[in-house]
Amino acid sequence: MLSGMIARFLAAVLIGLAATTASAQAQTQGQRATAVVELFTAQGCTQCPRANRLLGGFSREEDVLALTFPVGIWDYLGWPDTFAQPQFSDRQRDYSNALRVRGRFTPQLVFNGARQISASDWDDARDTFEERRAVGLPATAPDLAIMRLRNGRVRITVGARANAPEADVWLVAYDPGPISVRITGGMNVNRTVTHYNLVNRIDRLAHWSGTSAWFERAGCSPHCAVIVQERYGGQILAAAFVER
Repeated sequence: MLSGMIARFLAAVLIGLAATTASAQAQTQGQRATAVVELFTAQGCTQCPRANRLLGGFSREEDVLALTFPVGIWDYLGWPDTFAQPQFSDRQRDYSNALRVRGRFTPQLVFNGARQISASDWDDARDTFEERRAVGLPATAPDLAIMRLRNGRVRITVGARANAPEADVWLVAYDPGPISVRITGGMNVNRTVTHYNLVNRIDRLAHWSGTSAWFERAGCSPHCAVIVQERYGGQILAAAFVER
């Protein structure tokens, strides 16, 4: 009888632990992106408010990961960009080197890490976007998944891929917005600049060389994306994102 009571007690404990674990690990599954569009913008750039709206349009396209990276390239003109970060400037420099762009400029669009243009001409930008989306991500793309756990952490899995190029895995936290800032100095004085899919953090998780990988991280909010990208501003191999 005693052994039966102990067995029932242990069974209840195990069921409770399983329920607790299931609750903690409940998840929101993310989705793969078929295209990645990055806008390098600045609050002190006269053409950038319009380019920001263009990026907002791209962000509403199905299966597209559109991201805004503010840079402080025009801070010296009298208005320090309120969202610029050194890491964003570093990313733009990597693209300038990889895509053979002379210097840096805004507003700049980068498509799948493989093509860059000015965002000043909406028709040209839209045509390039459609062209790059039709081309898609490369055949060397690994299986990629991101999910948000109930405890707020995110879990990322990268599948194995034979003969894959050397790449990095990036974790990106961004706010879908819109986020508006009233400018009181510089070239856009007395204008309101609005941002969409505004990046607030980008972290390099690891180097990836074709083997399967698994990561779990905290602090990726409100929305979160993962990008597998050839090193030093190379082309993007795969991307996925998950909402809050």
